Amino acid sequence: GGVTWTATFTPTVNLESTVNRITLNNTGVTDKAGNAGVGTSDSNNYAIDTLRPTATIVVADAALQAGESTLVTITFSEAVNGFTNADLTVANGTLSNVSSSDGGVTWTATFTPTANLESSFNQIMLNNAGVTDKAGNAGAGSSVSNGYAIDTLRPTATITVADTALAVGETSTVTITFSEAITGLTTADFTVANGTLSNVSSS
Repeated sequence: GGVTWTATFTPTVNLESTVNRITLNNTGVTDKAGNAGVGTSDSNNYAIDTLRPTATIVVADAALQAGESTLVTITFSEAVNGFTNADLTVANGTLSNVSSSDGGVTWTATFTPTANLESSFNQIMLNNAGVTDKAGNAGAGSSVSNGYAIDTLRPTATITVADTALAVGETSTVTITFSEAITGLTTADFTVANGTLSNVSSS
């Protein structure tokens, strides 16, 4: 009959606020006799946390070679629960178990690239929905790391001696063909049976 009134409150999204109240302007209402209210009335305080956690992912070494590994740091906007490697998609490599030493804000792991691979652009992706903040808000969407290149494919070579039956006074061209361009090749890298090899060169 007009004494008790109810309504539904929906908090603002993407907000953290510890001090909030609903205030009524009493002068806007009158009783059955026509008396208007005076002043204001405040509700009890309520806290709001509708801010979903977000993350940044940094792969420290963005150019990985054979035998190398690198630190991966996942930094959340606030402490989170429920974060495991199952929330991550890792391109062309493996990641050690993620761990945090600051209560769940910063997480680290070690990335080891796949062997015998060349790939110029790779990323680690996080499914943000797999984590929640302390208030229970789940993340949304996904976060991706910086790009990293992988070259763990070691060079191989084939060696061809053009003349396979050498007599007095003869020499032969020796061709060394690598699987990819290389540096650092000198005659010191060869063991030559019963002869000598002139300085190697590439055009």
